[in-house]
Amino acid sequence: MMQEQAPTLSMPEGTDLNAYATLLIERFSNPSLRHRTWQIAMDGSQKLPQRLLDPVRLHLQNGGSWRHLALGVAGWMRYTQGVDEQGNAIDVVDPMLAEFQKVNAQYQGADRVKALLGLSGIFADDLPQNADLLAQ
Repeated sequence: MMQEQAPTLSMPEGTDLNAYATLLIERFSNPSLRHRTWQIAMDGSQKLPQRLLDPVRLHLQNGGSWRHLALGVAGWMRYTQGVDEQGNAIDVVDPMLAEFQKVNAQYQGADRVKALLGLSGIFADDLPQNADLLAQ
């Protein structure tokens, strides 16, 4: 988080980014927090561009590290399949669900990745053409 996301943030002057990150990690580990993981994942097509893709673009322009951001994109792509590693259904809640289902039914492996990257409602024209992102 500090290596890949922090350099892409515009923070108010005087904000202690390290302290903020520490508080955020503490919040994530709070068992009383009622905000569940599936709530964070829902509507991913609407959240992905600003939370992961814009930071990837900044790192591509500036030569920064974005390996973990790419892992987040890959995790999201896996989630769109609607099935976990044990074959149990995952309830994918997203306005682009029909497109995900079509892509996941039609493609496998690298072709699936390319097809998901081709969803213009999420990815602009630049990232699907980036060989480094495809390799990640």
